[in-house]
Amino acid sequence: VTWRLGEEVTGIAKDGDIFLLKTDRDKEYKAKTVIVATGRRHRQLGIPGEREFTGRGVSYCSICDAPLFKDKPVAIVGGGNSGMMAVLDLAPYSPKIYLVEILDRLTADPVLVDRAEATGKTEFLLRHSVEEIKGDETVKSVRVRNLDTGEERELDVRGVFVEVGTEPNSEFLKGFVNLTEGGEVAVDERCRTSVEGLFAAGDVTTVPEKQAVVAAGEGAKAALSAYRFLMERGG
Repeated sequence: VTWRLGEEVTGIAKDGDIFLLKTDRDKEYKAKTVIVATGRRHRQLGIPGEREFTGRGVSYCSICDAPLFKDKPVAIVGGGNSGMMAVLDLAPYSPKIYLVEILDRLTADPVLVDRAEATGKTEFLLRHSVEEIKGDETVKSVRVRNLDTGEERELDVRGVFVEVGTEPNSEFLKGFVNLTEGGEVAVDERCRTSVEGLFAAGDVTTVPEKQAVVAAGEGAKAALSAYRFLMERGG
């Protein structure tokens, strides 16, 4: 096995039965088969302060970082299931939770909404957007805007949890293999894609339930499918 760490695949093509992979280091690799397991990334807000304070108050994993915000007020961005789960993760630690949602309703499952409301410490700001994250060494506040009135408000918080979903790392596959509207790689039960010899596994695919244990199993399936593919063609 030859490892190429820290190198990103930026393009893929096929010359007959051989795949050609280009990377961000201007290198090209050839292969008889390819398994794509590039996963997903957290969708970002793209607002001032988000990048600067990532790891210094801005988090994308409530279950990971909730204990770091004991006795500190926090804001959660996103009113879906992940947003409600973040409320439940943070409720045992944080005395005040603001949940900011751009829609006029919460889109999470009703049972999760009920549990979030039952914490008694969550203020739901519907039809609001986060405009800026402020601080010095760490987060000190967020500026939010009422989308109906335009009125702005500054929330005194020490943490911002971004829970607005994820997106697959599949940009380099566009135009080469069938992707869903959301960018997921379409696969069948054997992890095969629309391109013969190209397999995909894990969170980048259409397989439901984006969990590590599911992705690990799909990775094993993809490896076995690729092995069979090569054996049927003489290795």
